[in-house]
Order: sequence, then structure tokens, then C-alpha cells
Amino acid sequence: MRIAVLGLYDSGSSALAGMLDRLGVNMAPPFWGEFYEPYELSWHLRKWWDEPRLKECAPPEHRVRFLRRWIELHECSGSAGVGAKHPLLSLCGKDLVAAWGKDARFVWSYRPLEESIRGLKRRSWMPGHEERVQRRLWEALHELERSNVPMLKLDWGQVKADPAFGVRELARVAEIDPTAAQLSSVANIIRRGAGSRRRAKDLGRRLYCVFKARLSASGGSGLRSPD
Repeated sequence: MRIAVLGLYDSGSSALAGMLDRLGVNMAPPFWGEFYEPYELSWHLRKWWDEPRLKECAPPEHRVRFLRRWIELHECSGSAGVGAKHPLLSLCGKDLVAAWGKDARFVWSYRPLEESIRGLKRRSWMPGHEERVQRRLWEALHELERSNVPMLKLDWGQVKADPAFGVRELARVAEIDPTAAQLSSVANIIRRGAGSRRRAKDLGRRLYCVFKARLSASGGSGLRSPD
């Protein structure tokens, strides 16, 4: 089972990825900060799409080749399922279908566009780029949805109001029969509270600055794993 968690920035996708992680899906740690984004994959995605400009900087065949090798490597862990989460994966829908094949499942953490734009502005991650970035991801996700790939569209507002509903839907997609302990652990992700969200906001801003500095130092070109 191969699961891609997609969505706009500040749309709840980190929480859904964390829920899958606690359900037993291999979400490919180590992660980029507290966002359940595989570090190596995140590095490449940001270089492929030149975040926040979202300019395509790598050809599709390169992305497909990397994504295929990446998922096969993590499947060596023996986990029942392997997943990946990152907003920029929303731009790689066709790449994921080509690289991961018929075993791919897509989870869209859905939040209305205007709410997502306001949320990204509050986080201050990409000053001046929020609306353009979110609209680009929104359009890419709708295009992927129209292609009729296997996609679970989970409303983030509904998941927050009823975490058990989100757990059941994710467990169904991952073909997992969760234990009582797993259900309790997963629900706690939704109940982390404002303090954790503030820490995530601050950490995200710091990590973004670190990434841009490293990208500038590397000349902004080429594709490599992090040091």
C-alpha cells in the first residue's frame, strides 16, 4: 500500500499524516520539523518546485524516477504500507501515478481555499506569496481529482470536530484494523492544542529560512540529498 497525503499549506495534512503514522503506516522518518514530511523527499520537492515561486525546475521523468526509487527503498522496512506527506506533492499527481502505480492511494486534506489562504498568512511562512501558492495547489488537486485516481477527500473541519471519523476513514484507506491504543493515540493528535500549533508555526518559519539559505549556498540548482 502506497499513500500520498496531499493538501494546501495549513490545511490539516500534517495531522492526517501523523494519524497514519500512529496507525502503523511508515511515513518515512526522519521528518522535516513537526510536520510529518520525510526530510529527504521534502528537500527534493522544494528544489523541484522552487518554493515559494512554484516554478518547475526538474523534468517529470526525473521526478518519477526519484519517487519510484524512494518508495521502493522505504518498502524495504517491511511495513504494511508506506506513505508520504507534503503540500508540494500536490503538484506531482501525475508523477506519483507513474512512479507508484496501481498501489497508490491519495488522501486530500481538504480545507476551503480562502480559509487556507488566511491560515498561511497567519503563519507568515511565505509573505506575499500566500494566495498565488495556495491557488496553484488548489488547481493541481482539482485536476488530479478529475483524473479519477483513488482519492479520499477528508474535510479537515469534519476531522477536527470528529477525530474518530478521520481515524476510521484513514484506517479504511490503509487497510488497517486499529487497536484501542492506536485509536486513542491517533485522536490525541487532533487535541494537541494551541501551544503546539504556535510551536509548529515558529519552527516552520525557522526551517524555511534554513532551507532557503542552504539552497542559495548550493547555487539553487541540481538535485541532491541533504548533507
